[in-house]
Amino acid sequence: MRKFPVKRIQDLESFKQKKKSKSGEWLAEHKESGQNFNQFLSHINRPGCHRKILYLIPLIFEEEPVPANILRSLSEYAAIFFGLPVKIGKKRNMFKDVPNRINEHTHNFQVDASAVLDKMEVPSDAFCVAGITLCDLYPKPSWNFVFGLANMSKSCGVYSLARYLSNFGSTRNTVYKPEEEKGGEATFIRRACKVMCHEIGHMYGIRHCVFFECLMNGSNHLQEADKRPSFLCPVCLNKLYYVMKFDIEERYCKMAEFWRSHGLMEEVGWLERRLTIVAGAM
Repeated sequence: MRKFPVKRIQDLESFKQKKKSKSGEWLAEHKESGQNFNQFLSHINRPGCHRKILYLIPLIFEEEPVPANILRSLSEYAAIFFGLPVKIGKKRNMFKDVPNRINEHTHNFQVDASAVLDKMEVPSDAFCVAGITLCDLYPKPSWNFVFGLANMSKSCGVYSLARYLSNFGSTRNTVYKPEEEKGGEATFIRRACKVMCHEIGHMYGIRHCVFFECLMNGSNHLQEADKRPSFLCPVCLNKLYYVMKFDIEERYCKMAEFWRSHGLMEEVGWLERRLTIVAGAM
């Protein structure tokens, strides 16, 4: 297996510098200075030999659970992206465990994401636990909603797929109906993989990226989340590489195979271009 410092592979064809945020977008509302590599070194959370399993836990409140086929795809991609063994845990109903409310703007049912994290159970062999739900989330009463929330000190996170569904807001609880999804199941899987990897990225100590258009950019709404790339920029990729020491070519090849199996050729094309550049730099 060949390894090399990812920070040397920084082509501006593949990675675009972060554009100035428009009104309503994440950085226009949240003044973040970013996290350089040296700052990351003081916040690293590493998997260990006895703490290396990445758990995906389907959570339910009032709604149906995330479908099993979607969970399988997420599990497959998480294993490729992070290079860790992944286990899908048993479904857990947390309706009676956490505060909830009806959102005054969308009139849909929501639960308190911070309270969910407080109630999450983390097995002794877990690097982290990611709760996945079709229920909408809010992080604190003053916020409208949040796509996901992570607690690195407790090694757990939760994220919602509710706002990625076409029928969000039409009923009290969001229902996954693949035949009604704009872009079909493939678009939903793209969105689900992106938010999952973003939230688990926080578990490593990687903060929001402000340097490039990157998977680790913050997002305030669906349009901004969709605009976010599916991949890490050079700065954030180097952080993950420093911890996991993966083979970059092997990782990109497996990613391309995954995206191709779901018909997501935009991701495949990006990866193929990157593989050409990486191979020429070695």
